[in-house]
Amino acid sequence: MDASPKKRAQYLILAAAIFAATFIAYQQYAYLLGRRGTEFTYWNLLAQSFLSGKLYLVNPPTTHDLTLFMGNWYVPQPPLPAILMLPVVFLASDVNTILFSIFFSSLNSVLMFMILEQLLRSGWIKTSRNSILWLVLLFAFGTPHWYVGMDGRVWFLSQVLTVTFVALAILLALGARSPWLVGLCLGAAIFARPNVIMIWPLLLAIEMQKSKDGNPKILVKPLALWAAKSVVPVVLFIFGLFAYNYLRFQNILDFGYATINGSERLIQDVQTYGMFSFHFIPRNLEVIFLKLPTIQSSLPYVVPSIEGMSLFLTTPAFIYLFRRYEKKIWIIGAWISVLLSVGMLSMYHNTGAFQFGYRYVLDFMVPLIMLLATTLKNKTPRSLMLLILISIIINEYGAWWFIRFINS
Repeated sequence: MDASPKKRAQYLILAAAIFAATFIAYQQYAYLLGRRGTEFTYWNLLAQSFLSGKLYLVNPPTTHDLTLFMGNWYVPQPPLPAILMLPVVFLASDVNTILFSIFFSSLNSVLMFMILEQLLRSGWIKTSRNSILWLVLLFAFGTPHWYVGMDGRVWFLSQVLTVTFVALAILLALGARSPWLVGLCLGAAIFARPNVIMIWPLLLAIEMQKSKDGNPKILVKPLALWAAKSVVPVVLFIFGLFAYNYLRFQNILDFGYATINGSERLIQDVQTYGMFSFHFIPRNLEVIFLKLPTIQSSLPYVVPSIEGMSLFLTTPAFIYLFRRYEKKIWIIGAWISVLLSVGMLSMYHNTGAFQFGYRYVLDFMVPLIMLLATTLKNKTPRSLMLLILISIIINEYGAWWFIRFINS
């Protein structure tokens, strides 16, 4: 944090303003689009069940994307959102999951700002606060984070909270906080979306970079000790997931996706190939990088693919990632985490279908924005400003289209 009290106050005021601006924009846009309440929330219902000692939903209003086992309906996804809702549900059983999601989405914008500020203070990026604010604007409004963050349903809330705890883990690593805390935050993210374990190489690379900055020669023993301490909480969370699965389905590796009450194609794919398989790589890579909307001769002329679309089409600012990078350890670590995340998601049985763009990019969105920051100097290039504005327009349309689609 800046030593000057005045600068510290300015920093905190700006962080608060980012939170408020994101919250108001998300909430008002959701309100204008009619998103005052929603079905398929489940997490508030599961929190109520947890408080009564049950792991399943009692008389859920709908059973779409739930898993039936031994006569009970279970939420197949890992339980972090329900755990975080426990205090709220305990105090007030009626939880608006849209507002809950918007709160954490707004926090994500602040965390993104704090991460970029920490990179700037460390001298790891050489840009300006103005450029940082442009990147926060991109993160909040020019990516799937916008419509995912104001949705509130079971799948999307898991992604919002994943971003929260991935960002916290990275911020703590940058701030040289305890490796136990870093691992705790990554473990919490894994308790929402297990594939984000692929962010760990970036956390290790950050510690390596900090060690190298203080000493030209990286000291192996302290680094190995840091790695071991950060891994312990992650392993504990993984075993916690195994125990949770066993208590639900009597199988530590069964998340319930093979028998989920959902898309027949996805169920068949899981039953035939498993949750992860090389078989899914071509389909996923097409959606991530190449998938385009359908063009037709009548209104609305351009129809987005609900299966997903290229992340470069829906967030054109990512084109700026194709630039030359310094050979710094943390930058290499960020790219390793991004590539490992893409590799793992490319083998997943689901493209993220029922979406605008490619929403799984949120799993590695924070390192992507960090990498974008390394390409900027003192002034934000006008070409990038234009691409960010185009990205915002596209994702504003995407939020409108997506919510209209699910309400139709």
